[in-house]
Amino acid sequence: MLQQEADLTAGHGVLRFTGLIAVSADTVDELDAAVAAVEQAAIQASCETRLLVGQQAQAFVAAALPLGRGL
Repeated sequence: MLQQEADLTAGHGVLRFTGLIAVSADTVDELDAAVAAVEQAAIQASCETRLLVGQQAQAFVAAALPLGRGL
């Protein structure tokens, strides 16, 4: 939040980007580990993640159809 305030003070605008990441694995334990790795990488990149279990179709429609539509 402090970085965003500093950017706004410097004259930069607010940009929102939505990306969808699909994670799959052979076992539940491997899936949990893979999700944790993605979440950790997102935190290090100052990105927010939201887990969508069983909501892939709705997420695709909200983020990609029609192309360029904001959430």
